[in-house]
Amino acid sequence: MWPSLRRAAAGGARLKNVSHLLPVSSGFKDGNLCGSWSGVELPFGLDTVFPSIRRLCSEPAERPFSSRNGGDILGQDESDLPDGNLETDGEADQQNGRTDEFKLSETKTKNSGPQFLAVDHSCGTDLQDKTYKPFLYKVVFDAPSNNFSHVLDKWIEDGNRLERNEVMMVLFHLRKQHLYRKALQFVEWMERGKLLNYEERDYACHLDLVARTDGIENAQKYIKRVPLPFRNEVLYETLLVNCVRVGDIQKAEEVFKEIKDLRLRLTLNICNQMILLYKRIASGKVADILMLMEKGKIEPSAFTYKLLIDLKGRSNDLAGIELVLNEMKACGIEPSTSTQSMVAMFYMRGGLIEKAEAVVKKMEVQLLESTSRRHAIRSLLHLYAALNKPDDVARIWKFCTEPNLEDFLAAIKAWAELGHIEQAEETFEEMANLPTNISSKYYIAMLNVYAHNKLLAKGKQFVERMCRDGCPAGPLTWDALINLYVNSGEVEKADSFLLKVAEENPDRRPLFTSYVFLMKGYAKRGDIHNTEKIFDRLKKGGYPAKSLHYGVLLEAYVNAKAPAHGFLDRMRGDNVRPSIKLRTQLRSLGTSQKGRIAELD
Repeated sequence: MWPSLRRAAAGGARLKNVSHLLPVSSGFKDGNLCGSWSGVELPFGLDTVFPSIRRLCSEPAERPFSSRNGGDILGQDESDLPDGNLETDGEADQQNGRTDEFKLSETKTKNSGPQFLAVDHSCGTDLQDKTYKPFLYKVVFDAPSNNFSHVLDKWIEDGNRLERNEVMMVLFHLRKQHLYRKALQFVEWMERGKLLNYEERDYACHLDLVARTDGIENAQKYIKRVPLPFRNEVLYETLLVNCVRVGDIQKAEEVFKEIKDLRLRLTLNICNQMILLYKRIASGKVADILMLMEKGKIEPSAFTYKLLIDLKGRSNDLAGIELVLNEMKACGIEPSTSTQSMVAMFYMRGGLIEKAEAVVKKMEVQLLESTSRRHAIRSLLHLYAALNKPDDVARIWKFCTEPNLEDFLAAIKAWAELGHIEQAEETFEEMANLPTNISSKYYIAMLNVYAHNKLLAKGKQFVERMCRDGCPAGPLTWDALINLYVNSGEVEKADSFLLKVAEENPDRRPLFTSYVFLMKGYAKRGDIHNTEKIFDRLKKGGYPAKSLHYGVLLEAYVNAKAPAHGFLDRMRGDNVRPSIKLRTQLRSLGTSQKGRIAELD
């Protein structure tokens, strides 16, 4: 088994550089990757955002959309796309059943990886203390940052007791809404008052919040405060997860070395984290991790195999994918629905349509035999849409007799991918008529349908509907609107809109994709000045420059047929290594940098 896996991993050296991606890791997910970085939005006053949206949408189009745009969302290479674009489960979903939004979970054993303050499902609604008001979560959520400790101290003085189950629930909801700073304040308040007997998972939770809020270096300092008995592989795995999450290969390797130097147990999760990091940034090192696993007699999991399949698919090594699948079969591991979906998509992108159809047909047979159909139905809707089979999309949709909101969302995206806008609209209306209130997430999905298909008039009408329906707006809504206008050729309007909402909402930064949409729009025109301007705004907005951003920036120089003097020096200053495509573009601009580019090959 191991020699075959190492051969499979070794082929990954041909991969393009994808160091700009933010790895999705076990139990932790920051906002929006993957090209989408979609987080949980908190409601806020509509008057702060929707006036700008109304002003934008009420203005007539000054010119028809440019056909040069091509409709691609950013025009990215495969190396620029996060794993989530395969319409499969996130990578985190495969690790010990942990998910990206810190789902409710029962307390696990010490050896099952990083544990956090989790919720016992048996608690039900009994968590709320009916003797004292208000409920702890409301107190924590409403407490101002500059007076946080005083508010919580007063809550205790009023006779309330701090119960572990309540603490779990508070942290769960704060993390779910990405309120990591407030969660850290809450944990530090408990630690100062010695209000909770810390356990292994509590130290790991505290470490994770420090890493997310104050950075990896501060998290390393926090470890020195942890009592020696709790400085184990669980704590260091949590630190490693955060290094992988931000794509910091130097820190990740430091932590990995420290784990070995301290002679802590090398767990499967730790190895998977390093594979997850290396497959994106340094694919040639994946084989080294596999060798360590072999020496330590650590058997690969289904998630390990999924990472290797993704590694091979990104390098377009379809034979390597089949090699990994054969190894899985030999070990008695059946590929999950998400893994099968990934394989089918890679076959399609490699031109092996018949093989892709065979995988999809096999998934459909399994669907008919399965008692849990929902995820399979969603995957099949996406895959049949990618295969351009509208009849099969309609047929699979009929299997979903009691669709929930996520099922409707999958159907809308499938119809949109096929270009069947009327069916997508009908599906949305059916969803909107459900007795359940639908959140802004589903409105934004429909708005993205119009954006992707360059339907500017319909998109503007839909935004007015969102306003009437009281749909809260935020960075995801802004992102969809910017995409809509850029795709329709209205780049300047999208630019002024983004500037306006950023000024009106200083506490909510736009998504990085919003900036890249604008950069792409200007770059296609060869407008170097405005592309550079958006690039500068992106960096000032707190997003570090990555290979993707430099690739879009260079596209402006290529389209303008202008020399990109000092481009490699700029990239080196931002610690960005040029991808294969970027090197090719640099060569096309002239001979002055060819010698230096050759040094990178």
